[in-house]
Amino acid sequence: MPEPLVQVPLRVFLDPSYWSWRWPVLLVLSWFAGSVVVGTLRLWRGRGRNRWPLRRSVWLGFGLGGLKLALLSPLDALGGAVFSWHMVQHLALLYAAPLVLAGRPFPAVLWSLPRPARAALGRALRPGGTLRRIFAAMTSPVGGLTAGTLSLWIWHYPPLYDAVLTRRWLHDLEHVTFFAGALLYWWPVTEAPPVRRIRSDAVRTLYLVLGGLQSGLLGALVTFWPGVLYHRYLLETVDPVRVQADQVFGGLVMWLSGPIVVTLAALATLGREVARVAEVEELPPH
Repeated sequence: MPEPLVQVPLRVFLDPSYWSWRWPVLLVLSWFAGSVVVGTLRLWRGRGRNRWPLRRSVWLGFGLGGLKLALLSPLDALGGAVFSWHMVQHLALLYAAPLVLAGRPFPAVLWSLPRPARAALGRALRPGGTLRRIFAAMTSPVGGLTAGTLSLWIWHYPPLYDAVLTRRWLHDLEHVTFFAGALLYWWPVTEAPPVRRIRSDAVRTLYLVLGGLQSGLLGALVTFWPGVLYHRYLLETVDPVRVQADQVFGGLVMWLSGPIVVTLAALATLGREVARVAEVEELPPH
């Protein structure tokens, strides 16, 4: 089994002094968390029967934690120097998306806005409106799978990947694109409002399998590529053999962990469909 180029003890991630507290990231994450809190309080006050389930807060907490791990922890610095750690950072971003969506944050964020902005956005998202149709297309199964696939493959194109490692703004754009693509991919699965639902669990399972296949294929290509794909990492060490070994390890991280998560989600969805069919078959005839 190949090893990563750099092994980092757990204490590094537990020590705040190793974290990069970048104010743009902190500002966006703080705004998002604050918007959810303010919007939830307004929903409670205006519609007392609408309670915010505790599980939503738990999902949102895990999602925000994943974003903080990806963007503020030592993963950010390690990803700029070591390929395998960069893949771990990407996975933290990609799988923070479904956790955030499972928290159903959109209604709360909408209600956190001032009344005029809330009313204008509500009118724009009204069924039949242009913005609603665009959003529905982007979060449809075809739109979500396309966005998730393109955001993953484009940024792993070697010349663009090498450019990312030397330009902070491009690295930030990569992260925004990854997370946005992951949101669009997972939106039809989580059915977070507002969205076009996948009504059949069988179709949802197929959707997840296709997503796992494309990410697994990319990981396999990186793992078995005969040479060093990303030459920027050759500047970090004089030993190209170690860079190649680290590339294999990073490819395995992509190849195995991503499809495993998606496959588990697909199996859970398929199991729900099987249970529903079995329940229907056991119903007595009328």
